[in-house]
Amino acid sequence: MLYELVPFRSFEQDEIYSCFTGILESIGTFDDAERAESAEWFSNSAAQLACYAERAGIKGNVWTAWLAKLFAEAENPFSLAHERREPGGGTMDGLAMQDMEQLYFYLKYDYAKLEKRMNVNMMRRFGKTFEPSANGPASLERAAGAVIAELADAMEKAGSPQELYRAVTAFYHAHGAGRFALYNGFRWDDKAREIVPAAPLEDVTFDKLFGYEEQKRALIGNTIAFIEGRPANNVLLYGEGGTGKSSSIKALLNEYAPRGLRMIELYKHQMADFEAVLDAVKWRNYKFIIFMDDLSFEQFEVEYKFLKAFIEGGLEKRPDNVLIYATSNRRHLMKETWGDRDDKSDDMHESETMQEKMSLVDRFGLMIRYFSPEQEQYLDIARKLAAEYGIDTSSEEFEKGAIRWELKHGGFSGRSARQYVEHLAGLAGK
Repeated sequence: MLYELVPFRSFEQDEIYSCFTGILESIGTFDDAERAESAEWFSNSAAQLACYAERAGIKGNVWTAWLAKLFAEAENPFSLAHERREPGGGTMDGLAMQDMEQLYFYLKYDYAKLEKRMNVNMMRRFGKTFEPSANGPASLERAAGAVIAELADAMEKAGSPQELYRAVTAFYHAHGAGRFALYNGFRWDDKAREIVPAAPLEDVTFDKLFGYEEQKRALIGNTIAFIEGRPANNVLLYGEGGTGKSSSIKALLNEYAPRGLRMIELYKHQMADFEAVLDAVKWRNYKFIIFMDDLSFEQFEVEYKFLKAFIEGGLEKRPDNVLIYATSNRRHLMKETWGDRDDKSDDMHESETMQEKMSLVDRFGLMIRYFSPEQEQYLDIARKLAAEYGIDTSSEEFEKGAIRWELKHGGFSGRSARQYVEHLAGLAGK
């Protein structure tokens, strides 16, 4: 007996799922014309499965992988409850178990038998033995593919609906559900008005960021406290350009994403959408860092008021699972000019106006300065970066070249050192 899905009813909106299951349920009543049309539909869907598996880098049973993808993407009361690791039981849990019985039947059905009845040969050629290319291009689907493959493997081993239920709920406990389960870094799309994945992410780790050990310890300590549910502060990293402020924040995501850290990049012009971003994440079982890079404001810009409102909080409690990490070349974020002094005559409450403009920075509980390195520190960073490329640093010319480079490229900084080393590596063909 076939049941209508309830918690996982969204599966039925998927074209490939509807094709496979619809044909399975109805083929006994097809005439020759309907059978031929269904064979074409089935073959098209099977081809889409193969293309998806290639793009996502998933091997093995492509049908199982597709069902795993649908499970992973599902955001419903059942999946979100298990993301929060709430105890089971209740009507929704029973309905989910009934869904699992139906989905287990579809999962384990041998679609090669169905192909024989339609006289086609698609799934029999690659359905259970698909092998993707080893070095596919980095993409959103490749980023999610490794996570989906983990669930697909557990589903493949399930020997009953109960074991399928345990495999799926274990996935929700470990990874969560939906886009936040499959990706780590995001950005706000103000046209679509939604949070969308950002991939591929920059491959930056702390062991590749040389120097600034005290700054990195402060940043990491605050982030670990946040992840572990202890009090933590919003953070402002400020200082000269090219010193590693943004790279340090990106390294946090690569290091702590397995522990539930997620990052959403928000630009200054999108601050009016702050509330929409918070509404999308405040009930999720992740820790979110809102990343604002190169943050600063001109005198005429008022977007800083949205940021102050979030940090200060209002009638509604500020989410415990959200912090702001910002970088800026300006210590006070707000541009100051000598003309500000001339405005005193036009403002009866000049001191209050200036205080309001400059008070945003005070809302960041942790401020970390990244200063430009001295010459020897700069050369040390260049040597360590060169070692990664196998470049000889023993010659006097290496140091002279590094100094000449920084004179033309913005002074002593980690960015200048990396640019110099990559220039040498390019010339050497490394």
